[in-house]
Amino acid sequence: MIQDKSTRFTLFATGILLLALFLISWVLSRAATARRASAAPPIPIVAPVAPEPAPPAGPVQPLPALPLNDEGRPVADYQVLTEVTLLEDPANDGDTFLLKTPEGEHRFCLYFVDTVETDGGQPEAARDMAGYFGFDSEEPLRALGLEAREFSLRLLRASAMRVVTRWEKNPDEDAYLAFIYMKDQERGLINLAQWLVRYGLARIVPCEQDQPNGATAAQFRGQLLEEEALGKSEAVGAWNRKVP
Repeated sequence: MIQDKSTRFTLFATGILLLALFLISWVLSRAATARRASAAPPIPIVAPVAPEPAPPAGPVQPLPALPLNDEGRPVADYQVLTEVTLLEDPANDGDTFLLKTPEGEHRFCLYFVDTVETDGGQPEAARDMAGYFGFDSEEPLRALGLEAREFSLRLLRASAMRVVTRWEKNPDEDAYLAFIYMKDQERGLINLAQWLVRYGLARIVPCEQDQPNGATAAQFRGQLLEEEALGKSEAVGAWNRKVP
């Protein structure tokens, strides 16, 4: 009986010892793992890199020129600018204007015509203009220049316009040469140069540019001469000889 109690005590003590050894081993193992984790370098965080844009498939082609009218007719090598507005500028006169276009702000002057500078212009140009209109002196020129300026600016402020240009510079004006058309509900597109001649506010000057609508330079000059004849017959603008 005493031997049985001694055996059970021995077995119990042995189990307690084994459990203690197991716990000590587990604790030591966890500590070693923690030390290794703390010694390891941190995992770097790399920001995502955006992919490079793909190269273009080919050279960028310019936008095709818009047609002069709404029927899809091409406009040769002219460019037609729509959504154009007049910018108020002291240098604006009867045939030269600062305009805001989709291509930026640019100064344009008209093909085929010349109006009097608002200050009368250079002496030689003033003499030529006075001789063209048959003035006995250069005194009426300033008033005629102001009349042409107000005529053109009033139309450009009141009407939608289209500027048709080849982007060639007029060195005398430091402006791009252009045809300017305005929309009229009854007449359709109106050429500003024709109207200036029609009302005796501009002289016709030599020009070899064909019209964007296909008319030759000679044909357009013929149209301008017809407009001028009408202005003379009605004694308008410079032809009324009453410009002070």
